[in-house]
Amino acid sequence: MGLVTDPPIRAPTPTLNNGESTLREKLPMLDTDGGTTQFSFFSTQADVITHADSIQLLKSSSAAFESLIETGMHTGLWWLHVAAPSDEDIDTLSRMLDIHPLTVEDIKMRELREKTELFGPYYFVSLRLPHWPKMTIGSRASSANIYGIVFRGGVMSFTYGNNQHAAHVWSRIKKQQSQLSLTSDWICYALIDDIVDDFAPLINRVQTGVEMIEDGVSVTRPGDIGLALQSIHRYRKEVTHIRQLLHDKTDVIRSFARHCGSLGSTPAEVPLYLSDIQDHVLTMMANLTNAEQMLSRSQSKYLGQLSFDSTCMRNQIVGTLCRLTGIGAIIVTMQAITGLFSMNISIPGLGVAGLSWWFGILGLILGLILLFLVVAKRIMRR
Repeated sequence: MGLVTDPPIRAPTPTLNNGESTLREKLPMLDTDGGTTQFSFFSTQADVITHADSIQLLKSSSAAFESLIETGMHTGLWWLHVAAPSDEDIDTLSRMLDIHPLTVEDIKMRELREKTELFGPYYFVSLRLPHWPKMTIGSRASSANIYGIVFRGGVMSFTYGNNQHAAHVWSRIKKQQSQLSLTSDWICYALIDDIVDDFAPLINRVQTGVEMIEDGVSVTRPGDIGLALQSIHRYRKEVTHIRQLLHDKTDVIRSFARHCGSLGSTPAEVPLYLSDIQDHVLTMMANLTNAEQMLSRSQSKYLGQLSFDSTCMRNQIVGTLCRLTGIGAIIVTMQAITGLFSMNISIPGLGVAGLSWWFGILGLILGLILLFLVVAKRIMRR
């Protein structure tokens, strides 16, 4: 892939399309899906974002990064983002920047738990994304987290899977650089904000599906109730999963608010921004609670409809069986009478001339049929 250097951030020239900026679209797409490793280094000193495939290439192309690695000193703010790092890359960077072994272990083991931990000169943030990367059979389980190491003068972040959160934050920096006081805490806040915003499409999709399920209660055919219940089960699993992720986000935001500014001065806007994120999270959780209640009502209605349909079908089956039982009893009686008078023995009326015995037998059969019908009708009325 080689080296890619973005244009200077100092003078962004957004292209307008239908009144909307396309800066985000013009950002380079990071190839993070699979095993391709990419290092991206941003520095306010050079006002550029440099991309490279290895640490050595990045050192040769960015004097600011080389100075940071060799001396530990850097003028201005820096941000190193590593996509799909190998264990060797993580070990190399941890030695260069003096990262605690527990932090290195969490990144290499791809710890899923969201947390914020303070380690002397930096604090470590683990953020879980709202989706899971696609996995192939036999491949190593991949984390859906972004890991951030926030120093006083810069940020180092790691990610696995295919996501564009870093590119979105770079776009936001380009648009708002003249209006904000850029710090490492602000970059960490921007990552959290972009990840939280990614939950909105998922919640909107769940709400749309839940409303369709609730609207279809009165028009769903009996044969489709099973499919509707399967959809309810699937949406309830999604709601539970999203609520759990958002609940963990509230803990991370509270912990981040405590550590924010612990490494040095931070703008007063960052705590205000964090409060805004927390409001968004609470609103999303309220929407999910409402969706859960709607799913619960819809499930109760579908189960009630299913019970009613089952009762009607059972009554129809019972009625049919009763009719078949009555018909069978009549046929058996007719066969018994005709069988008795067709035996190869002396029977009453065999030597009597005329049709009196024949009409008598026929009348008996018809009388018994009428009697069975009257008894069956009385039984059915009970």
